[in-house]
Amino acid sequence: SVVQQATGKRAFVLSRSTFVGSGKHSAHWLGDNFSQWKDLRRSIIGILEFNLFGIPYIGADICGFNYNTTYELCLRWMQLGSFYPFSRNHNAEGNSEQDPAVFGDAFAKISRATLRIRYSLLPYLYTLFYESHVHGGTVVRSLMHEFTSDQETHGIDTAFLWGPAFMIAPVLEEATRSVTVYFPEAQWFDYYTVLPSAWKKNYITVSAPLNKIPLYIRGGHILPQQAPATTTAESRLNPFGLIIALDEQGQASGSLFWDDGDSIDTIERENYFLAKYTFSEVSGNI
Repeated sequence: SVVQQATGKRAFVLSRSTFVGSGKHSAHWLGDNFSQWKDLRRSIIGILEFNLFGIPYIGADICGFNYNTTYELCLRWMQLGSFYPFSRNHNAEGNSEQDPAVFGDAFAKISRATLRIRYSLLPYLYTLFYESHVHGGTVVRSLMHEFTSDQETHGIDTAFLWGPAFMIAPVLEEATRSVTVYFPEAQWFDYYTVLPSAWKKNYITVSAPLNKIPLYIRGGHILPQQAPATTTAESRLNPFGLIIALDEQGQASGSLFWDDGDSIDTIERENYFLAKYTFSEVSGNI
């Protein structure tokens, strides 16, 4: 409140501690983790849990806070961390540097490519935060959240969703170049090739070379996007586009919430833009 009064803009508050209701006011991170593969995997569980606690703006220290990281661990963590709601590479004073540039051009190029995917989908992520703020619910969610009747999803904590429509299936083990992904009953599209898959209610081993994190779009949904720029402020100046992923009936729907990104209480003051989209393959209209 003090910062907002001083600047006239929204404040960013990051808290190590939390309490009931703090998710309305602040972001949170999962504490001082370690540069270990098991901590990479555990971060998914923590992020899913805090979304259930009503604290959706959540992340873990990418590449680990304690100990010195390794090339491959940090690279895979940069890929996963690009899809944390709160995405930050951070470590303890005195440990080896772990900024992507430290590891060389190839590492930086791979990290940049994944972060550009995040930046391109910020309109979708921003809309998810709006829906969480207004209606409750989660921003990041487990597969079980969307496919409750499919008992196979109930124990999956190695893949997760942004909202209902975007699945992230990271590499969580060293020297691994493939991932076994469970695809619930839906039409799924590979994010990179936009090709539909024939996989439904089945585990499939998919390729995951060092330069790629497997990503999938669920049919029946429309995701708003923008061309990514160097910063989020610059990205906001770019035109919008839509990713339309049809379900088996040739239908898709989605929404976009947008405001200036700085003003206080834009929702309460109704100072925003909200669009709802539907598309039908029959009519060809949106």
